[in-house]
Amino acid sequence: MLSNDPVSIQFRIPASDHLGKNEVEGKVRFMPDSVELDWRLKGNVFRGGQQEVETISLNYGDIEHVELKKRWWKLHSIILRINNPALVEKIPGVEMGKMTLEVDERSREEAKKLGSLIDFKRSIFLVDEQTRRLEAMSRDL
Repeated sequence: MLSNDPVSIQFRIPASDHLGKNEVEGKVRFMPDSVELDWRLKGNVFRGGQQEVETISLNYGDIEHVELKKRWWKLHSIILRINNPALVEKIPGVEMGKMTLEVDERSREEAKKLGSLIDFKRSIFLVDEQTRRLEAMSRDL
């Protein structure tokens, strides 16, 4: 059963360099109408303290594909593919709109709800878009 309660998942994107300068930590919230992605660069020796949190708001229509990766029967990571890579290009470790988010252990139970939730929200978005286009076409006739 689906509810309107937001699903919040803590994540990290490992650093792509050997010194660990650009490791990302954050939280992704799947709200009733949109997806809120809060992220920041993790503090380290090179940078000092924690960085400012940046927020990216995505529509469910911006999410092209979601994949839940398991390792040893536990949810390990979520792969999000974004339609427009420019929306998430500022986040280190994201390649052409493909985000691999390693799920924090505390968020694993919550993350299990994602597969059906995103499919449902995306289908609602696509039906709404199609309805708008059909109404616009009928007005033109």
